[in-house]
Amino acid sequence: MIREKLLEEYVCLVNKYYPHISYLLSYCYLTVIDAWSKKQEKSYHYLGIYYSATTGKNILLYQKELKELAENLGLVEVVFLNATRIVRDPFSNLKKKNPRLWLELYWIATKIEPQID
Repeated sequence: MIREKLLEEYVCLVNKYYPHISYLLSYCYLTVIDAWSKKQEKSYHYLGIYYSATTGKNILLYQKELKELAENLGLVEVVFLNATRIVRDPFSNLKKKNPRLWLELYWIATKIEPQID
């Protein structure tokens, strides 16, 4: 429930302050990733942005702004992952372990590139 709330709030902030980035994020898969530190006995939340190879250069142009918004929400870091590489990796077992995520990434990887002027 916390993950969904964080993600919803993040998308809302991006829509409000950076509408042009919001358009790019509509071509990405966003998820909040949980992490646990044994030493500090504390959980952390990361933001994972899966993008296609065609939209990657446009998304990475705004990574500073995206990271600043995430830090303001209390997320530790924003991780940018190329969905096309993950889907096309012949040694990946993601399709067997998590077919729903694999299908989401496949959908992102095969979307048509947005035109930004």
